[in-house]
Amino acid sequence: MIGSGLLCLPLALVEIEWTGLLLLVLAGLVNMYTSKLLIQALDVVRWSSGKNVFFSDLGRECFGQFGAILTASLVYVSLIINCSGYLGLAASFIVGITDFEHYTVLLMLSICVWTHAFAKSLKSLAVFSALNVALCLWMEAVIVGDAMYPLKQLALEQSAFVYETPDLSNAPIYLKLAYSFSLLASGFVSHIIVPSFYNNMEDTRKCTSAVTKSQVGVLMLMYLPICGISYAVYGPNMEAPVVFNMRNTFVRNLTIILYSTHLLLSYSITLFPVQGAFEAYLVQREEKFVKYHENHEQSTSSFPGGLDSMSDPSQHLTFRKKLVCRSVLIVMTMLFSNWFLPSTLDVFAFMLIPSMLLSLVLPCLFYWKLCQEEAGCLDVIAIIFVLTLAVLTTTCTLNIII
Repeated sequence: MIGSGLLCLPLALVEIEWTGLLLLVLAGLVNMYTSKLLIQALDVVRWSSGKNVFFSDLGRECFGQFGAILTASLVYVSLIINCSGYLGLAASFIVGITDFEHYTVLLMLSICVWTHAFAKSLKSLAVFSALNVALCLWMEAVIVGDAMYPLKQLALEQSAFVYETPDLSNAPIYLKLAYSFSLLASGFVSHIIVPSFYNNMEDTRKCTSAVTKSQVGVLMLMYLPICGISYAVYGPNMEAPVVFNMRNTFVRNLTIILYSTHLLLSYSITLFPVQGAFEAYLVQREEKFVKYHENHEQSTSSFPGGLDSMSDPSQHLTFRKKLVCRSVLIVMTMLFSNWFLPSTLDVFAFMLIPSMLLSLVLPCLFYWKLCQEEAGCLDVIAIIFVLTLAVLTTTCTLNIII
């Protein structure tokens, strides 16, 4: 969640100045509310089915089998596009401070993230998340420390990185507000991992509180300070990620390395649900394979030199499924990253509709279909407001960037 936010959110203030901080708070509150709706919908399905619940289960419960397939596809496509964007941006950042070719750096970074296949999933996810927060605090400290110098010494006349943004200088105010809100809301897309977090909690009643606290923490400790400090230091001329405007070469390179590491950790965290789904599919295939050989072993156990000398396929199940799954997914994201090459505007355009659907639209629809009897007047008004806001801002933003 933090990865794209630190990169994109400060740019929203370029269009609407300090009003962007109020819009950032609004985006945070809206996403906290839709997270609450999503968790309540998960509670209903979990209570009726008694098993772990994912987006596909919510889609099936509300819209049938077609809804399950569509929802699952939307989630996994969004995650893969996010991962591709993280990988492509990290490669471009490293290229910005070295003389290596983009393809070489992209391959090296892909090899680095490939090693995560051998780590235990849930424990690694917690460790990666903690490291991400620590790196964010480091970057925030570097920016604040660098801001102690006079402003004329801070910003480079030409950024070290070309960051593509739309020209809204002559656009009406409503388009600027819509584009800025879409940009700010994209930093809170944690809804994708909420079902996984929910399913792994011992007491699911605490899930809403935990998710809300994490979003408030990100908003207050990360996004608001980074946005405020960045705009105060660099002003309306900021057209690149903050770190690429720093004049001090050592500080700039250090922050770029920290941010690139942060993006790679975000990549691993974002890929976790996709890897889990792919692994579940491979496990089903392996279970059929094991059952077949068990039946065959029973029929040939009386013959010498039979299957007694063969190793149990289940012993190699974990290694093989991780190796195949992670390798295929990383190659896929590497190819997509090379296709973006990278245009952050393209990544944002591809992610706009999925992120709005997953973070704003679908939680409201799921809640309305499953918890309509529990919805009060304020919930109805809030849901109508969120859906209207999502449709209008998405339409206006697509009109700008396409």
